[in-house]
Amino acid sequence: MISNRTGKTHTETTVTYLPNCDMCAKQAAYDARTVLGVWANLCTGCFSTYGQGLGLGRGQKLILKERGTR
Repeated sequence: MISNRTGKTHTETTVTYLPNCDMCAKQAAYDARTVLGVWANLCTGCFSTYGQGLGLGRGQKLILKERGTR
Protein backbone atom coordinates (compact mmCIF):
# COMPACT_ATOMS: atom_id res chain seq x y z
CA MET A 1 0.00 0.00 0.00
CA ILE A 2 2.70 2.53 0.90
CA SER A 3 5.97 3.47 -0.76
CA ASN A 4 8.19 6.28 0.51
CA ARG A 5 8.99 9.32 -1.59
CA THR A 6 12.64 9.94 -0.85
CA GLY A 7 12.85 13.41 -2.42
CA LYS A 8 10.43 14.98 0.05
CA THR A 9 12.48 14.56 3.25
CA HIS A 10 10.05 11.99 4.60
CA THR A 11 7.04 14.33 4.51
CA GLU A 12 5.04 12.51 1.80
CA THR A 13 4.26 8.94 0.87
CA THR A 14 2.42 7.46 -2.11
CA VAL A 15 -0.54 5.15 -1.44
CA THR A 16 -2.80 3.07 -3.68
CA TYR A 17 -5.92 4.22 -1.82
CA LEU A 18 -6.79 6.78 0.84
CA PRO A 19 -7.95 5.13 4.07
CA ASN A 20 -10.52 6.57 6.46
CA CYS A 21 -9.48 8.83 9.32
CA ASP A 22 -9.08 6.83 12.53
CA MET A 23 -10.63 9.68 14.54
CA CYS A 24 -13.72 10.68 12.54
CA ALA A 25 -13.99 8.28 9.54
CA LYS A 26 -13.60 11.02 6.87
CA GLN A 27 -11.04 10.38 4.13
CA ALA A 28 -7.53 10.51 5.58
CA ALA A 29 -4.84 12.81 4.21
CA TYR A 30 -2.02 11.96 6.67
CA ASP A 31 -0.38 9.04 8.46
CA ALA A 32 0.98 10.64 11.61
CA ARG A 33 1.89 10.32 15.25
CA THR A 34 -0.72 11.96 17.44
CA VAL A 35 -0.55 13.95 20.66
CA LEU A 36 -2.08 10.83 22.24
CA GLY A 37 1.16 8.95 21.50
CA VAL A 38 -0.23 6.57 18.87
CA TRP A 39 0.03 6.67 15.08
CA ALA A 40 -3.16 7.12 13.06
CA ASN A 41 -4.55 7.90 9.64
CA LEU A 42 -5.90 11.45 9.97
CA CYS A 43 -8.05 13.77 7.86
CA THR A 44 -6.91 17.38 7.50
CA GLY A 45 -9.04 18.60 10.42
CA CYS A 46 -7.97 15.86 12.81
CA PHE A 47 -4.33 16.29 11.75
CA SER A 48 -4.46 19.96 12.75
CA THR A 49 -5.97 18.97 16.12
CA TYR A 50 -4.08 15.75 16.95
CA GLY A 51 -1.07 15.55 14.59
CA GLN A 52 2.50 16.30 15.62
CA GLY A 53 3.71 17.59 12.27
CA LEU A 54 5.42 16.11 9.24
CA GLY A 55 8.80 14.50 8.84
CA LEU A 56 10.75 11.47 9.96
CA GLY A 57 9.23 10.09 13.17
CA ARG A 58 6.29 12.54 13.05
CA GLY A 59 4.12 11.98 10.00
CA GLN A 60 3.60 11.93 6.25
CA LYS A 61 1.05 13.40 3.85
CA LEU A 62 -0.69 10.66 1.85
CA ILE A 63 -0.44 11.13 -1.93
CA LEU A 64 -2.79 8.99 -4.01
CA LYS A 65 -0.88 7.05 -6.69
CA GLU A 66 -2.17 7.75 -10.18
CA ARG A 67 -3.42 4.76 -12.12
CA GLY A 68 -0.91 3.33 -14.54
CA THR A 69 2.16 4.77 -12.78
CA ARG A 70 4.77 2.82 -10.88
